[in-house]
Amino acid sequence: MILNCIVIPINAQNSTVLIPEVVIDQYYNQKIEDPYRHLEDLSNPEVKSWIETQSKTAQYFLNNIEKKQFLIDKQIELDTKNKFVISKLKVTHDEYHYYLKRLATENVAKLYYKTSFNGKEHLLYDPIWFNNSETKNFIINYFQPDWKNSKIAISLTEKGKEISQIIILNIHTNQVLSEVLENTWPSDVGGLQWLPDDSGFIYVHFPNATANSKNFLLNTSALQHKIGESQKNDTTIFSKQFCQHLNIKEEDFPTINIESQSNKYLIGTTSGANAYSNAYYLPINEIGSKNWKPLFLKQELIKEYTIIGDSIVFKTSYNAPNFKIGITSIKNPNFKQAKTLVPESKDYVITDFTVTAEGLYYVTSKNSVQAKLYKYTSKRHEEIILPKIYGNIELSSHGQSNPKLWITVKGWTTNSERYEYTNNVLTPKNVHNTSNILNNIVVEEVEVTGHDGQKIPLSIFYHRDMVKNGENQVLIDGYGAYGVSMKPTLKTHRLLWLLEGGVYAVAHVRGGGEKGSDWHKGGYKAFKSNTWKDFISCAEYLTSNQYTSPKKMAILSGSAGGILIGRAITERPDLFAAAIIEFGLLNMLRFETHNNGANNTKEFGSLKDPEEFKALLEMDAYHHVKQNEKYPAVLLTAGLNDPRVPVWFSTKFIAKLQMYDVSNNPKLLLVDSDSGHGIDDTKTKIFERYANIIAFAFKQTGHPEYQF
Repeated sequence: MILNCIVIPINAQNSTVLIPEVVIDQYYNQKIEDPYRHLEDLSNPEVKSWIETQSKTAQYFLNNIEKKQFLIDKQIELDTKNKFVISKLKVTHDEYHYYLKRLATENVAKLYYKTSFNGKEHLLYDPIWFNNSETKNFIINYFQPDWKNSKIAISLTEKGKEISQIIILNIHTNQVLSEVLENTWPSDVGGLQWLPDDSGFIYVHFPNATANSKNFLLNTSALQHKIGESQKNDTTIFSKQFCQHLNIKEEDFPTINIESQSNKYLIGTTSGANAYSNAYYLPINEIGSKNWKPLFLKQELIKEYTIIGDSIVFKTSYNAPNFKIGITSIKNPNFKQAKTLVPESKDYVITDFTVTAEGLYYVTSKNSVQAKLYKYTSKRHEEIILPKIYGNIELSSHGQSNPKLWITVKGWTTNSERYEYTNNVLTPKNVHNTSNILNNIVVEEVEVTGHDGQKIPLSIFYHRDMVKNGENQVLIDGYGAYGVSMKPTLKTHRLLWLLEGGVYAVAHVRGGGEKGSDWHKGGYKAFKSNTWKDFISCAEYLTSNQYTSPKKMAILSGSAGGILIGRAITERPDLFAAAIIEFGLLNMLRFETHNNGANNTKEFGSLKDPEEFKALLEMDAYHHVKQNEKYPAVLLTAGLNDPRVPVWFSTKFIAKLQMYDVSNNPKLLLVDSDSGHGIDDTKTKIFERYANIIAFAFKQTGHPEYQF
């Protein structure tokens, strides 16, 4: 724990950098200097002025790369060619299709529906209708229709805040009902669950979701809302305060799941920044009571589940790091001794599963880049042969009473495709353009030997005419946290890099889930250093095999990937020409003081534990910036409205780099006052963001067309 702190003003080394005001913290028996603690006070006029100046300097630098505009124009060209973009598709049990659709001429998406796949399209809601918000750039970030397709709840947010307001719309009349629900976040926390009789729904409420509240993400509640009533009449059904007999912590998000209208139980989980959660159940006819009973504990390592009558089918890593699928009773659960439906494979990880009237379907994957689909019925496992080999397969269904399976497949260089599978027949059901954008691109999947002998998957994409001469511009990204896998999918910034002749690589480092739960644990808390050491090993592989050289290599990640990139450049500054970190975690010793910090101690550790303190210090890039070191060029981006990662992570890190770095490489900070974590942005902001990243990376890796 922190025992004391001392403030010591000192002089800056030169007039071009921010003057430090050193705070000394004592953690256990170790004193840690923090020269830019004052940058955490974003209300300070001097801090605000400094951030504005930094952002103007960064924007001026980026705008002087003339070909940056070409990258924006290229995205507009591709957008125009596609004509429209479909996202967040939801298909109900009676075949209603709901989706967000943005035309190439539009900046934000609108909500549409069809009564069948081939039915007529109807506009349901345009976000500019919300409070006459044409100038406010509200976007729809979540929606959920009721069971009989009569009403739909729509979540709206603005300026990247993610915290939302919910409205309810009559689907058949387009009438917006009177109530508006404030302080919600259904796009990321808990979704929205309609009650079986459609009289209302359950959602998670954030009572402290006010500007700069330190309790913003604490003591949230699952509330029941009745249609036609004011939000002030909503009743708590699941929370720490309401369920004091349960082991719910103030930083947990108490969320509810109702999978189908026929479900007999509410399932409540304590979700958040943890791989596994505690879960409880309550008969739906007892909603509002406190009779919640334990279903499973996080120690039982349940990752996913589906409810079938009085049974629960689940995926677990208990004694099965690559996961297995089992079934047990809800009323008398025994997860550790449950019947196994799909055993663990030593060679493949089970990544997804769902149940239909025709059986249980599941997906296996090797290194998260080679996926296969299987069907299980009556102890028989049958592979479902798809038209091509896909790197990423995702499943959905309407449960045991419906025979239809929906299959979405994705690749590194191709748009996603969608199929319906019923009665052993595979039917394409694409709702968007599936044309091939990239031609003549080689996708190479290799395994790199890491510092401790582990084999790290590395995906590499390049034009087939690429020559391994050590002179190619390479951009590598990675993540390595929360057990999240870097699955094949086509992303705009990768597309731009490849179209401009670069080599792109994705490092599947420990901390992710590419090789199962053990892969996650291998980059978790005390073992977090494996995350950036794996990344460094992948970068060294690319140089030693003549794909590139350090002067031609840029690296990229964001959010928790800030640990990865920040520690890679502080450990091996000689290995990279440029680093781009978006809204990154860069000062882990201070994360617990932020409103999202308590929840994330589950993944990274807490200062309250002396051993976890050591791990947090080791993963803290800010405290590993050294004096008189030559660091690569750095671009940090952040959003003032970010509810997940505080802006001061980036401000403090760049200030220290500017103070200590002795190279001539630029150290840029770009802070957007109208954005957040890069999730709920308009098309214009997304195009600008990707153009900045690619232009900066090409500029610093020597691409001749991106110089000034």
